[in-house]
Amino acid sequence: MKFEAILWVAILVALALAIVSSKYRRFALLAVGVSVAAIVTVIVVASKNTVVTPHSSSAPARTSQRVDFELLHIEKLDLEDPEAGNRIALSEIRFDQIRPISGSDPRTIESVRARLYNDSAPFSLTDFAYDLVVQDCLPNACTTIYAQRGWESMTVPANQARDVTIQIRPGETRDSQPFQLLGTPKIILSPTKTRAYRASTP
Repeated sequence: MKFEAILWVAILVALALAIVSSKYRRFALLAVGVSVAAIVTVIVVASKNTVVTPHSSSAPARTSQRVDFELLHIEKLDLEDPEAGNRIALSEIRFDQIRPISGSDPRTIESVRARLYNDSAPFSLTDFAYDLVVQDCLPNACTTIYAQRGWESMTVPANQARDVTIQIRPGETRDSQPFQLLGTPKIILSPTKTRAYRASTP
C-alpha cells in the first residue's frame, strides 16, 4: 500500500509539473504513464496472489443414500406379524416362464417378467424376496454381467399363480441401463424369502 501511495504522489507531482512548465511537460507525462503502468501491475499481481477462502458451512456434506422403502415396509409388517415369514416354505414358491423385456435399445433389458407359482395349500403369498442374475451368452460361454436383489409385494392365493414384473434398476443416469448385451441373455430368477401375513390368510 505504501508503494502505491508513493506512485500516486509521483503522478500528481508530474501532472502539476506538466501543467506549470511546458519545458518539462514531455518528461512529466512520461513519468505519469510509467507510474500508472506500475500501479496496474501491482494491482494485477496482488489479485493473482489472493487466495479465495470458501465460505464455511455448519451443515454437513450431503451424501447420496438410497432408502429401501420396501424393506422398511416389510420390517414394519414383521413386527406386527412375526410368523409371516414362516407360513410358506421357500420350496413352495417358484418362478417359471422367465423372459427379459428389452428397452429402447435392443441390447439392454428394461425389466424381467415371470410367472410366480404359490404351491402352498393353506396360505396366500403376500411378499417375496428374490435374487436376479443376468448372463450374457456367446457361443462359447455365458458370463454374469448383472445381479440384483430386492423385495416385491405380490398377492398370490394358495395353489395359484400370478405374473410379476421386476424392473432393472437404472445405471449412472436415469435413462441408461447398467449393462449392454453382446450375445443372448440368460435370466436366472430365484426366490429367497417369503411372507404370508395374517390379513391375506384364509
